[in-house]
Amino acid sequence: MALRTESMPVDSSFSEKLLNIARYLVIVAVVAAPISTAVTSIACVALLVFWLMSGQAIQSLKRSWQQPAGKMLVVFALWLLISALYAQTDWSSKLETLYSWKKLFYTFLVLGIFHQTLWQRRFVKSYAIAMFVAAILAIPLWAFDLVVRDGREPGIFMTNHATQSMAFVAAVIVCIFVLREPLSTRQKYYVGGAIGLFLLNIFFISPARSGYFALPIAVVFATGSIYGYKKLPHILVGATIALLALIASSTTLQDRIKLAIDEKAGYQTSSIETSIGLRVVFYQNTLELIKERPWFGYGTSSFKPTYSALAAAKSHGWQGNSAADPHNQYLFIWMENGLVGLLLFFAYLYVALRQGLKSKPYGLIAASFLVAICASSLFNSHFKTFAEGYLLAFFVGALLTPSSDASDSPPTHA
Repeated sequence: MALRTESMPVDSSFSEKLLNIARYLVIVAVVAAPISTAVTSIACVALLVFWLMSGQAIQSLKRSWQQPAGKMLVVFALWLLISALYAQTDWSSKLETLYSWKKLFYTFLVLGIFHQTLWQRRFVKSYAIAMFVAAILAIPLWAFDLVVRDGREPGIFMTNHATQSMAFVAAVIVCIFVLREPLSTRQKYYVGGAIGLFLLNIFFISPARSGYFALPIAVVFATGSIYGYKKLPHILVGATIALLALIASSTTLQDRIKLAIDEKAGYQTSSIETSIGLRVVFYQNTLELIKERPWFGYGTSSFKPTYSALAAAKSHGWQGNSAADPHNQYLFIWMENGLVGLLLFFAYLYVALRQGLKSKPYGLIAASFLVAICASSLFNSHFKTFAEGYLLAFFVGALLTPSSDASDSPPTHA
């Protein structure tokens, strides 16, 4: 049966019901993203189907285009496509790399359908409740040293420890802003307790260094945007004291920091590859390639063959292994798409952050989580990875859009 399009008449109430189903599927997808790739993928396909059937596809895309972040997304995506044209790779590789950026499309799509405070509130509360349950489930798994997914640490039941950590980072940010809403004393205690559970998971259960790094930066940004950046010195002092207390009390965090220092110091003489050593080699080789073609790069899809050829020529040990990503989102973009592509990417980030700061009531959540992903992407490619990429896509798409009924939102002091 053919899907309805904008040119076909659609009953307005039925159309809105279909679009509401699409919105519910966004919520399902964002909750599932760090846990199940299968559920997320099914939800995304179903989202597309109901979005198209609603008969409001063109209207919602226009709404997305009207937003500054939407325009910059399109400009950056166009440069990715242009860059693919001069890459010295086959079209299969080009399409595969372009497809890995599909999270940008979902960001753009969701920007156009989450323009009501009611749905943004449902998104926020659903995610907070789901992560609260997840945080509780992780504790007995960790306490009793139970491994529920092969190759994962005790207490880690999501895709991996980095994903689980970033999912709880998003939950902390959500709770910080939920505390600003009109709540009873008991509700505030519940939200405060949830933040405590998320911090326990991030700093004591998960060994993910990306979470240790991203959360303090995101919290400083979030609290600064709430209370005003004139209070930034006080916020920084408070955040520093809290972080030092966590470092002093968490042996997991201490061990991971010590391991990182040891791996960095000994990567040149190590006979086996290490997480930090591998990243240092990635950065050095990628920067060497960037110096050869700084302005336009080697083209979309060029990283793996170009990097692998250089690495193999320089070393026969683990340092010469092939790689498809340098574990740094910015170096990846610069190497493939040149300084032009990197500046366009930074322009999108700037515009999205600025829009988030202005969008009430929930745009600040999107902006704060975007800051967290920007921080973690210094050591990963979280804009492109499945779980983190979809988390970000749905947070930005659902919450960055200025609400059409924002007049009922709580006041902001940003």
